[in-house]
Amino acid sequence: MHITVTALYRMRKPVIASVQGSVAGVGVSLILASDLAIAADNSIFTLAYCHIGTSPDGGSTYALPRTVGIKRAFEIALLGDRFDATTAHEAGLINRVVPAAALEKEISKLARRLSLGPTHAYGNTKELLNLSFHKTLEEQLAAEARNFADCATTLDFAEGVTAFNEKRIPQFTGK
Repeated sequence: MHITVTALYRMRKPVIASVQGSVAGVGVSLILASDLAIAADNSIFTLAYCHIGTSPDGGSTYALPRTVGIKRAFEIALLGDRFDATTAHEAGLINRVVPAAALEKEISKLARRLSLGPTHAYGNTKELLNLSFHKTLEEQLAAEARNFADCATTLDFAEGVTAFNEKRIPQFTGK
Protein backbone atom coordinates (compact mmCIF):
# COMPACT_ATOMS: atom_id res chain seq x y z
CA MET A 1 0.00 0.00 0.00
CA HIS A 2 2.83 2.40 0.74
CA ILE A 3 3.99 2.30 -2.88
CA THR A 4 0.45 3.07 -4.07
CA VAL A 5 -0.09 5.90 -1.59
CA THR A 6 3.27 7.45 -2.47
CA ALA A 7 2.48 7.18 -6.18
CA LEU A 8 -0.86 8.95 -5.68
CA TYR A 9 0.80 11.85 -3.85
CA ARG A 10 3.63 12.17 -6.37
CA MET A 11 1.55 11.71 -9.52
CA ARG A 12 1.55 14.94 -11.51
CA LYS A 13 -2.09 14.47 -12.45
CA PRO A 14 -5.09 15.15 -10.22
CA VAL A 15 -6.44 12.03 -8.54
CA ILE A 16 -10.19 11.81 -7.95
CA ALA A 17 -11.69 9.40 -5.41
CA SER A 18 -15.17 8.14 -6.15
CA VAL A 19 -16.62 6.92 -2.86
CA GLN A 20 -19.67 4.77 -2.33
CA GLY A 21 -20.65 2.40 0.45
CA SER A 22 -18.40 1.46 3.35
CA VAL A 23 -14.88 2.86 3.59
CA ALA A 24 -12.63 1.57 6.33
CA GLY A 25 -8.95 1.53 7.21
CA VAL A 26 -6.74 1.80 4.17
CA GLY A 27 -9.76 2.91 2.12
CA VAL A 28 -9.74 6.09 4.17
CA SER A 29 -6.01 6.38 3.45
CA LEU A 30 -6.66 6.18 -0.29
CA ILE A 31 -9.26 8.94 -0.04
CA LEU A 32 -6.78 11.06 1.90
CA ALA A 33 -4.12 10.42 -0.77
CA SER A 34 -6.48 11.60 -3.51
CA ASP A 35 -6.64 15.24 -4.52
CA LEU A 36 -10.41 15.46 -4.81
CA ALA A 37 -13.08 13.14 -3.43
CA ILE A 38 -16.78 12.90 -4.15
CA ALA A 39 -18.86 10.56 -2.02
CA ALA A 40 -22.31 9.14 -2.44
CA ASP A 41 -24.68 10.09 0.33
CA ASN A 42 -24.86 6.43 1.40
CA SER A 43 -21.13 6.26 2.24
CA ILE A 44 -19.98 5.32 5.73
CA PHE A 45 -16.43 5.94 6.97
CA THR A 46 -14.27 4.60 9.81
CA LEU A 47 -10.54 4.37 10.31
CA ALA A 48 -11.24 1.18 12.34
CA TYR A 49 -7.65 0.13 13.13
CA CYS A 50 -8.26 0.44 16.88
CA HIS A 51 -10.94 -2.24 16.54
CA ILE A 52 -8.37 -4.80 15.44
CA GLY A 53 -5.74 -3.74 17.95
CA THR A 54 -3.31 -1.98 15.63
CA SER A 55 -2.19 1.50 14.76
CA PRO A 56 -3.22 3.05 11.43
CA ASP A 57 -1.22 2.66 8.23
CA GLY A 58 -1.45 3.56 4.56
CA GLY A 59 -0.33 7.12 5.23
CA SER A 60 -3.44 7.98 7.24
CA THR A 61 -1.40 9.27 10.19
CA TYR A 62 0.38 11.61 7.78
CA ALA A 63 -2.65 12.92 5.93
CA LEU A 64 -5.40 12.80 8.54
CA PRO A 65 -4.07 15.53 10.90
CA ARG A 66 -3.18 17.71 7.91
CA THR A 67 -6.70 17.30 6.54
CA VAL A 68 -8.94 17.46 9.61
CA GLY A 69 -6.70 18.91 12.33
CA ILE A 70 -4.95 17.10 15.16
CA LYS A 71 -7.85 16.86 17.63
CA ARG A 72 -10.25 15.47 15.03
CA ALA A 73 -7.53 13.10 13.79
CA PHE A 74 -7.13 11.72 17.33
CA GLU A 75 -10.89 11.26 17.59
CA ILE A 76 -11.13 9.42 14.28
CA ALA A 77 -8.05 7.25 14.92
CA LEU A 78 -8.48 6.45 18.62
CA LEU A 79 -12.25 5.91 18.73
CA GLY A 80 -12.80 4.30 15.35
CA ASP A 81 -16.40 5.52 15.23
CA ARG A 82 -18.37 5.24 12.02
CA PHE A 83 -19.54 8.47 10.40
CA ASP A 84 -21.57 9.38 7.36
CA ALA A 85 -20.70 11.31 4.20
CA THR A 86 -22.04 14.60 5.54
CA THR A 87 -19.75 14.33 8.57
CA ALA A 88 -16.82 13.39 6.30
CA HIS A 89 -17.53 16.46 4.19
CA GLU A 90 -17.78 18.74 7.22
CA ALA A 91 -14.44 17.36 8.49
CA GLY A 92 -12.76 17.99 5.13
CA LEU A 93 -12.17 14.33 4.21
CA ILE A 94 -14.19 14.69 1.01
CA ASN A 95 -15.06 17.59 -1.25
CA ARG A 96 -18.68 16.85 -2.09
CA VAL A 97 -21.59 14.61 -1.19
CA VAL A 98 -23.99 13.64 -3.97
CA PRO A 99 -26.95 11.28 -4.21
CA ALA A 100 -25.72 7.74 -4.89
CA ALA A 101 -27.52 7.66 -8.24
CA ALA A 102 -25.63 10.77 -9.39
CA LEU A 103 -22.12 9.73 -8.30
CA GLU A 104 -20.91 8.33 -11.61
CA LYS A 105 -22.17 11.35 -13.53
CA GLU A 106 -20.54 13.79 -11.08
CA ILE A 107 -17.21 11.94 -11.21
CA SER A 108 -17.27 11.92 -15.02
CA LYS A 109 -18.10 15.62 -15.11
CA LEU A 110 -15.23 16.46 -12.75
CA ALA A 111 -12.75 14.23 -14.61
CA ARG A 112 -13.70 15.83 -17.93
CA ARG A 113 -13.31 19.32 -16.48
CA LEU A 114 -9.84 18.50 -15.19
CA SER A 115 -8.84 16.80 -18.46
CA LEU A 116 -9.65 20.00 -20.36
CA GLY A 117 -7.60 22.15 -17.97
CA PRO A 118 -3.92 23.16 -17.92
CA THR A 119 -2.54 19.76 -16.94
CA HIS A 120 1.07 20.91 -16.61
CA ALA A 121 -0.03 23.66 -14.24
CA TYR A 122 -2.09 21.12 -12.29
CA GLY A 123 1.05 19.03 -11.77
CA ASN A 124 2.98 22.06 -10.52
CA THR A 125 0.08 23.06 -8.25
CA LYS A 126 -0.19 19.57 -6.80
CA GLU A 127 3.55 19.54 -6.08
CA LEU A 128 3.37 22.94 -4.37
CA LEU A 129 0.41 22.01 -2.18
CA ASN A 130 1.81 18.62 -1.16
CA LEU A 131 5.21 20.03 -0.21
CA SER A 132 3.90 23.15 1.54
CA PHE A 133 3.80 21.52 4.99
CA HIS A 134 7.54 20.88 4.84
CA LYS A 135 8.71 24.35 3.84
CA THR A 136 9.16 27.72 5.43
CA LEU A 137 7.26 30.64 3.93
CA GLU A 138 10.39 31.79 2.12
CA GLU A 139 11.03 28.30 0.70
CA GLN A 140 7.42 28.05 -0.43
CA LEU A 141 7.54 31.45 -2.12
CA ALA A 142 10.70 30.39 -3.96
CA ALA A 143 9.04 27.15 -5.06
CA GLU A 144 5.99 29.11 -6.24
CA ALA A 145 8.20 31.44 -8.27
CA ARG A 146 10.03 28.48 -9.82
CA ASN A 147 6.81 26.63 -10.71
CA PHE A 148 5.12 29.78 -12.02
CA ALA A 149 8.11 30.47 -14.27
CA ASP A 150 8.00 26.86 -15.47
CA CYS A 151 4.29 27.19 -16.32
CA ALA A 152 4.90 30.51 -18.08
CA THR A 153 6.98 28.67 -20.71
CA THR A 154 4.08 26.44 -21.78
CA LEU A 155 1.68 26.77 -24.68
CA ASP A 156 -1.16 26.45 -22.17
CA PHE A 157 0.00 29.65 -20.46
CA ALA A 158 0.08 31.49 -23.80
CA GLU A 159 -3.39 30.17 -24.59
CA GLY A 160 -4.69 31.13 -21.13
CA VAL A 161 -3.42 34.72 -21.43
CA THR A 162 -4.72 35.03 -25.00
CA ALA A 163 -8.12 33.64 -24.02
CA PHE A 164 -8.28 36.02 -21.05
CA ASN A 165 -7.52 39.01 -23.29
CA GLU A 166 -10.03 37.83 -25.90
CA LYS A 167 -12.65 37.17 -23.17
CA ARG A 168 -13.16 33.53 -24.18
CA ILE A 169 -12.72 30.13 -22.57
CA PRO A 170 -9.18 28.77 -23.05
CA GLN A 171 -8.57 25.63 -25.06
CA PHE A 172 -5.72 23.94 -23.19
CA THR A 173 -3.67 21.15 -24.77
CA GLY A 174 -1.42 20.11 -21.93
CA LYS A 175 1.65 21.48 -23.67
